[in-house]
Amino acid sequence: MAKNPVISITGGTICGNRGAESMLTTTIGVIRRDFPEAKFYVFSYYPKKDRALCRDKGIVILSGKPIALATRHFLGALLAALIKVFGGKVPGTDFFKIAKALDESDMLLDIGGITFSDGRGKYLPFNILTIWPAMILGVPVVKLAQAVGPFHQFFNRLSAKLFMKKCRHIFARGEKTAEFLKDLDYPAKKTDLVADVAFLYQPEFSLSEENEERVAALLKKIKETRKPVVVFSPSILVNTQSVKKGLDYAAKFYELINRLGADRYQFVFIPNASREGSDKKHNNDLLTLVEMRTRAENGALDAQANSSIDWVDYDINTASIRAIISNADVLVTSRYHAMISGLCLAVPTVVIGWGHKYKETMAYFDLERYSLDFGDATADLPAVVQAALDNKNEIHQKIEKNLDKVKQKSAIQFSFLKEELS
Repeated sequence: MAKNPVISITGGTICGNRGAESMLTTTIGVIRRDFPEAKFYVFSYYPKKDRALCRDKGIVILSGKPIALATRHFLGALLAALIKVFGGKVPGTDFFKIAKALDESDMLLDIGGITFSDGRGKYLPFNILTIWPAMILGVPVVKLAQAVGPFHQFFNRLSAKLFMKKCRHIFARGEKTAEFLKDLDYPAKKTDLVADVAFLYQPEFSLSEENEERVAALLKKIKETRKPVVVFSPSILVNTQSVKKGLDYAAKFYELINRLGADRYQFVFIPNASREGSDKKHNNDLLTLVEMRTRAENGALDAQANSSIDWVDYDINTASIRAIISNADVLVTSRYHAMISGLCLAVPTVVIGWGHKYKETMAYFDLERYSLDFGDATADLPAVVQAALDNKNEIHQKIEKNLDKVKQKSAIQFSFLKEELS
């Protein structure tokens, strides 16, 4: 392997989903500790915006949008492989730019949060096309910490057997994923149970500068209130699913604010997925924040309650998200990577989520009782948050006690990469 490896990364972006940003920036940042001169190709589904944000000369942003995956990734890789069979070199034209980048790469890292999962059939072509072109060109594919499975549905199981089994290694994020891989008969020697990449995030890994002055002003303001701080990180996904179930997601937050008391607490709403200026719902919690704020200011909350709330209705990166959460006495979130940010900062964290991934991760810290299902009408969110506040010191100690072990579980995948790339 070359001293200065060339690494392609798919499944992550800088803008949009900040969980994806935290995984992307951490992956690059940790690898650079061992290989400072490594070159990275990042296949982003927001290539134009990410190019504008990223000024790092060692990172080349290329398109990972669906149309590019079907054409310049897949068809480009097929044609490039054919050209190489006949002894030719992959052309340097624009159409072959992506295939040439893949062919140049020593490895493709897939950092998608969840892939090849039943019930997500519309994403299956995307899951295939993000890794197949590299395989066509003989480039090893490694899936870093992510959820995969279950594999009961025919086409998903068939696709997983065809493509996932060709991966060099798959790092299972959580026990359930490990069980699903075992059910798929995935070779045990080609998988490890790990914690999420973002547990290793450091602010210096950041690749963007986004509204830092506004964040600094906000931090100054909330410190000057001299009140305990509750940070909320709602999710447009949970809001949408709540509507489908006939549940009022926003009302949970309004009730919590009223129960805790605007005279005693300061509240901050932040997005963990943001596309400022866009009305697209995908990866855009800002739309939910705007909806919540509008309702709050039009009667859902009284004047005193509204005066105790700060709304971050603009783009912020992971570094700023963590800077805000670090000032919280408690974090209430429906975003997986906001939860990880809270845990990394040893801030008492209450989750309103779904599925097994939240409880699995909270269980690393013996904090499952603070993970609620958004669809559970019997869950008393204010009571759970109050308990988190009352037991703040105990929760802090639990997180501190277990955090190093969790980080070590995350570091397993980078030890593997170091060995593979050396």
